[in-house]
Amino acid sequence: MKNIKDIAKQNSFFSKIRSKTRIVQKVQHFINSNKILNHQLIFCINSGRSGSNYLSELLGTAEEVISYHEPKPSMTHQYLKMINTSNYTTSFSKRKLKNAAIKDTLLQLPDDKIYCETNHMFIKTFFDVVVQEFPKVKVIIMRRYLPKVLKSFIELGYFSERNRHWKFWMSSPNAVTAAIPCIDVDRNLDQWDLSIAYLIDIEARAKRFQQEYPEINTYEVRLEALNNFTNVESLFEQLNITSTDETKKMFGQKINQRKNKKKYISEQDISLSYCQERIENYIEKAHNLNIPVPVNTLALDHYI
Repeated sequence: MKNIKDIAKQNSFFSKIRSKTRIVQKVQHFINSNKILNHQLIFCINSGRSGSNYLSELLGTAEEVISYHEPKPSMTHQYLKMINTSNYTTSFSKRKLKNAAIKDTLLQLPDDKIYCETNHMFIKTFFDVVVQEFPKVKVIIMRRYLPKVLKSFIELGYFSERNRHWKFWMSSPNAVTAAIPCIDVDRNLDQWDLSIAYLIDIEARAKRFQQEYPEINTYEVRLEALNNFTNVESLFEQLNITSTDETKKMFGQKINQRKNKKKYISEQDISLSYCQERIENYIEKAHNLNIPVPVNTLALDHYI
């Protein structure tokens, strides 16, 4: 049997190992934390169907950028339900799951690379957890001619029974976290007015973001503008990133992976003029109810 002195020496030995292990863990945690905090991050506020996939591809050609379009966890489904039914504070800790995933990605990136994510869920389900955790955040507000976005929504069956999946990623215009009142409860609105109310709420959410986080630089851009390479270069300069030969090849390309799906779901030929008319009708109803629609920033005009 071991005597008391041997046991004491053994315990002391293991105690020193545990102490050294804790020191190594603390040092590694410090190194990892610094690496994470030193990375720049770029996110995108958009409604969906507004060119965020194209933007991701475009920014991904920059020398410094590693770009992702709606990476996992995409923060849809149950996270969308959280922000539909309760305020942001209530679900904050659960939604921090997104931060853990971003940190894991940042630890794999070279120190000089910028993390970019174009995800329309950002402004709905995880903007607040991200800006609390990461100090070097920039945000692009991406807009597309609104009648075209609405046309795409209707063709894809969003906010209708023709598409069973939109509820997993499109917030209700009457969500608890909505940035602007809706003209009526969801059940009293048709697909058109629900879609328009959602699109207007996304614009209001973008405005609210700018007001609540004035220290975060935002960059407003129209999708149509990015078909001109001069505008692409201007955006890159604002973001302090460097274009490459791949940037020149990429710009202006049409990325529309859902073209065939739209043809399958759509049941009618929808004109842009009718989309414009429905938007104007909704805005008029909202004004009659004293709802402050942010018409000055909605992409209601053709880009010239």
